[in-house]
Amino acid sequence: MLRILVTKEIADAILDLRFVITTLLCLVLLPLGMYVSRRDYERRLDAYRREHQQYRQRYGTGVEIYTEAQGLRPPPVLSIFGSGVDPFLPDKMTTARSGLWRTIKQPSTDNPHSLLFGKADLLSNVVFVLSLAAMILTFNSISGERESGTLALMIAGAVPRRRVLLSKIVGNYVALLIPFTISMLIALVVLDLSPDVSILSREVWPAFLVIVAVTLVFLLGMVCLGLCLSALTRHPMNSIVLALFVWAVLILGIPKVSPMLAGVLYPIESASVHDLTRRLVAEDIDREMIEERESLREKCFREYGAPEEDMHTTGPRTEAGRRAKKTFEERFAPVEQRYERRLAEELGRIDQDYARRRQVQFSLATELSRISPICSYTYVVCGLCGTGTSASDDFTANARRYQDQVKQAVYDKVIIRRWRSLVSYHYVDDFDLSKAVLPEMKYMYPTVAQALQAGWPDVLLLVLFDVLFCALAFLGLNRYDVR
Repeated sequence: MLRILVTKEIADAILDLRFVITTLLCLVLLPLGMYVSRRDYERRLDAYRREHQQYRQRYGTGVEIYTEAQGLRPPPVLSIFGSGVDPFLPDKMTTARSGLWRTIKQPSTDNPHSLLFGKADLLSNVVFVLSLAAMILTFNSISGERESGTLALMIAGAVPRRRVLLSKIVGNYVALLIPFTISMLIALVVLDLSPDVSILSREVWPAFLVIVAVTLVFLLGMVCLGLCLSALTRHPMNSIVLALFVWAVLILGIPKVSPMLAGVLYPIESASVHDLTRRLVAEDIDREMIEERESLREKCFREYGAPEEDMHTTGPRTEAGRRAKKTFEERFAPVEQRYERRLAEELGRIDQDYARRRQVQFSLATELSRISPICSYTYVVCGLCGTGTSASDDFTANARRYQDQVKQAVYDKVIIRRWRSLVSYHYVDDFDLSKAVLPEMKYMYPTVAQALQAGWPDVLLLVLFDVLFCALAFLGLNRYDVR
């Protein structure tokens, strides 16, 4: 009996004009979106390779005292499936001796329409097209048969209501998966034609399988939601109006309102204000160090009775001046190290405090938005693609790691001492700047396991949404009176 009911639902869905339109949309948008996303990735990858090659040729060997090493961020290959926040992340960072590394973002003026209207990647097509298609395919599955009287005939014929609902879920779900599967196979062929991307690579294949599995769970939830709304209404016209309203709230209302509401409930300063605070603290500490250095220098020269003119030259002429300078350098070395440690501690404390408060605001916005299954699905897919809300923190972690690498390789090898307008340089362990090599920035994106570990609450929520919508649909159908 269940197989007959499922076959009937599949046949009814396939023979409907809505299925034809859904199939055409999937066959056009999914392969086309994959092609456009693939070409966009190839363009960004080519730009990254060119810039990296030019930079290494110019700064590969031999650096200067105040060289600012550049770390380039390669475009994530999985951004083909979901671009997320990738267009807004910095393209590179530059290091500094002070530890105040800074980010650089190249303007995306070559294709402003992609930022104005959004990218047509797999995530966007699933969220906007397939979710709406699931609602349209199912809006009259129960209310339409209730109005025509066929639902009363089935229930009066001793067909259990749970079988009726299960057949409608399976039938409409299979009908939705037919165009989705065909279009995805075509999209994979389009993707595999790229010389830079292989669907069978270790970077792409595991993440793609997880993305497809999560997409199937999400689409099942949207089918159940459509049946739930159809079961709660009596007429198909009411069903379609309610379905469009709920879809608009879930996809447009909640995702956009939750970050603004979190900002109102827990306000924090902007990133530019945070950077300014770091610079001011660094300047204050540097000013204190300069004052203590001048005071210590004057004290050392007074102790040895060196003439005042010896304090203003890099090489003192008198023996007392040379002894005073040597004593000063010995005494100032631990003072300089103390200020360097203090600078690192102060900047670390400021960064940790800002990161903590920003994480609280992000967590609040995330929790508020998770009442929509579309948000949970987006979080999981973008997390797997390395373009989710944690991408900014990942960039910061990579930038700090590269700053430390350059510091150990170059900055710590050159000791700079200043006094007024005079600057002296001392090299550690016979370090040679002309032969120094800047380290490579090896950018590390999160693995599939790490992404799943961070996104398992959203996966669980998607499953719970499926169960909730199915239960509500059964309650709505169970309230139906055949008399």
